[in-house]
Amino acid sequence: MKFEVRFILQRLFFIGFWLATCTGFVSDLLFGPEMSGSPLRTISLILVDLILIFLAACTIRKKTDIFLIVSLLVIAAISGFIVNNDSIVVWLNGLRYFFPVLFMPPILRYFWSTEYRHDLFVKSLDKQLYIFLWLQVPAVLYQFFKYGAGDYVGGTMGGWFSGILSFSIYYTSFYLLNKRIDRNNILQSLYKNWTLIFLLFPTFLNETKISFALIVAYFILLLPIDRKYIIRMTFLSPLIVILVAVGSFFYYSTVDESQGKLKLDPEFFEEYLDADLDNIEAAAEYADKNYSEQFDMPRVAKLAILPMVFDAHPGHNLFGFGLSLYKHGSFIEASDFYNEYDWVMKGTSPQIMSSVLQLGIIGSIWYIVFFLCLFFIKIPLYPVRNYNMQAFFILAFLILLLYADFWSYPNFCFILLTFYFLSWKKGEGESQPSS
Repeated sequence: MKFEVRFILQRLFFIGFWLATCTGFVSDLLFGPEMSGSPLRTISLILVDLILIFLAACTIRKKTDIFLIVSLLVIAAISGFIVNNDSIVVWLNGLRYFFPVLFMPPILRYFWSTEYRHDLFVKSLDKQLYIFLWLQVPAVLYQFFKYGAGDYVGGTMGGWFSGILSFSIYYTSFYLLNKRIDRNNILQSLYKNWTLIFLLFPTFLNETKISFALIVAYFILLLPIDRKYIIRMTFLSPLIVILVAVGSFFYYSTVDESQGKLKLDPEFFEEYLDADLDNIEAAAEYADKNYSEQFDMPRVAKLAILPMVFDAHPGHNLFGFGLSLYKHGSFIEASDFYNEYDWVMKGTSPQIMSSVLQLGIIGSIWYIVFFLCLFFIKIPLYPVRNYNMQAFFILAFLILLLYADFWSYPNFCFILLTFYFLSWKKGEGESQPSS
């Protein structure tokens, strides 16, 4: 009976994984990438949410996970019902934004709770992640030749997921290579596992500049950090330089900046950030109406005007503006606050911004506690840290604070949070770096 339960839960996990990471491409073929809210995508997202809820309900055991879920529900309830007067429908729909970070840890903890579950899960996971990497090659090539380098090149995840795709490819390839590499013979290991290096190629065909940081970290963190680190880096650095050069060549030869999103130039900061919100909004609306390219305010500008937004709306510092800012659509109306400041929230929102706007300072503290719990609560049967993998995970966390709120996307969390759990290994005694 235990095997049947484990089997069903594992199957559901991977069904959720493939729905989250492949429906977008199919939707784009049927409806076009411009229709990001297609019926197929909507149904898929709902199914993934239901799978996460069901799996979490079946697997949650640890008091820390229960505390984190209950505490977020309390914070969200105060923000939604007391501070912002949201309806129950709007509140429940907005709560979906937090499902991936709320429910993935207890689900993964279940598979790490016995060696039997863990070994079967990881064996299946490794095969499916390898298939996932290979699927990106034809998907990205098709999108690249059809739409050009840009936001539509999201691989099997579909249009508008180019950033998440790049993160997913680097972290998946790193995990699989990390398992196979002999750190005493780095170059020979890379040669033997050249396919995993080749499978980074799709990240050169979308315009995600963050790939340049990820590829450098990818190779640096393959090396064990010890007294021989500098020597190993000396031998590996030519390969890093070559790959970065190749990536730069593809990037600058395929991306037509004139067709990219409109970016506000430095004069924006000089002319408007010393002004008030009305002037900034007027500049944004003017750009949105008078340029053919999609208006996308720079992330730094978004963060810079946050204090102005809160000053204009006293009483929201602690608990934010509610859960309807990033989860609304055809059936759920956006809040008055979103309608007033949609010009700020269009495009990519840094994690700091989305957390503070929705749940205020208290909600931001919750996010900090969540990630601290991940790092400092060891998995009983797998207490040894793989420091290389965890350092790579920390890098993603730090980048996303100022880059994007990818933690709200199931396709991102299926890979990145699983990657983190895979960084815990079996061992005896004190934690030490593992290969």
